[in-house]
Amino acid sequence: MKMKKWMACAAAFCLSAAMLLSGCGSRPSVHVMKAEQSREPFTLETKAAPEALHTAPVISQVSGNLISNPPDVGTVVNAGDELFKIDSSQYESQAAALRSQIAAASQAAAPAHSYSYSAPAVDDSLEASLLKQGIITRAEYDRIKGRKGGAVQAAPAAEPAQAPAQLVASLQTIEKTIANCTVRAPISGVISQVYIGDTHLAMAGKPSLVIRQDSPVTASVQIPAKLDNVMEKAKDDKTLTVTMSDGSEVWYGELKKQPNENGEKFTTYKVQVDNPDDEITIGNEYSIRIESGQNVSCFMIPKSAIIGDSTVAVVNDDNLVDMKSVSIASDTGGYVLIMDGLAEGDRVITDPPKSLDMGMQVDVK
Repeated sequence: MKMKKWMACAAAFCLSAAMLLSGCGSRPSVHVMKAEQSREPFTLETKAAPEALHTAPVISQVSGNLISNPPDVGTVVNAGDELFKIDSSQYESQAAALRSQIAAASQAAAPAHSYSYSAPAVDDSLEASLLKQGIITRAEYDRIKGRKGGAVQAAPAAEPAQAPAQLVASLQTIEKTIANCTVRAPISGVISQVYIGDTHLAMAGKPSLVIRQDSPVTASVQIPAKLDNVMEKAKDDKTLTVTMSDGSEVWYGELKKQPNENGEKFTTYKVQVDNPDDEITIGNEYSIRIESGQNVSCFMIPKSAIIGDSTVAVVNDDNLVDMKSVSIASDTGGYVLIMDGLAEGDRVITDPPKSLDMGMQVDVK
């Protein structure tokens, strides 16, 4: 009986030892390479969905119900085209009332007309002689001359009656509001958004539609800020090449730097490409390639070393794993160009296993 217990204990001990030894030998074996800086022509490859460079919201200046349907998304419009109408009946009624008030006020302010008769400058008629002799009065003279068709002169014309300024100003405001009830396209382009299709209600100061122009198109890319001078030099030296491609067609464009006033680590650049024939579809993903033709300091490591999108595993002197986030500029011939995230002498794992994790100890081959 004692012998059986002893054998059982011995077996358990051996099993535990075997498991321990097995655990010790389970550390993954990896290959590493030392990161060494080199100078290579800077090339950036990435993917982006282009957007319209120019868009314009259509903002109504009047609130009210629509009496015509707005255009659908995708409709092509020209600057000045009527897009929709807002019910202006209440403003028309106000305008009519104001016009009546102005007319009444003008009529009340108009002066009465007066007329007088005057003899010619030189009058040698019998009536004039009788008037001089005092035989007839001026009234009789005027009456006789009037019957004979003497000159009748109207009193100097009075100034036109002026309507009250407040009424005129109010009418002008209402007429402007009526004109604003017809909403027109501020630019030529394509309707890309419709916000009032369901409600048929326009709100003053809020966008009703959005119009975009499909040429040129633009896409944003991020480039390490330390390369800003390199990009400027490439422009000056005319060595910069910027392309957008869908895999079969290639379109050439230009690069426009955006402000980086806060000293961010990366600078945003806009890739701008003309699209006169609408060959580039806004919202679709395209490949962007930027070739500077300028040599820059970088690290070249095998593409197989990249974990996920932009992580690299390195090992320290104790063979413990550390994970580093890197900035990948381009992928060429099985190697990637690393602009940021590695240091000279880092031991980069070139064949990281899927089970690799931060802090794990590995065997370096």
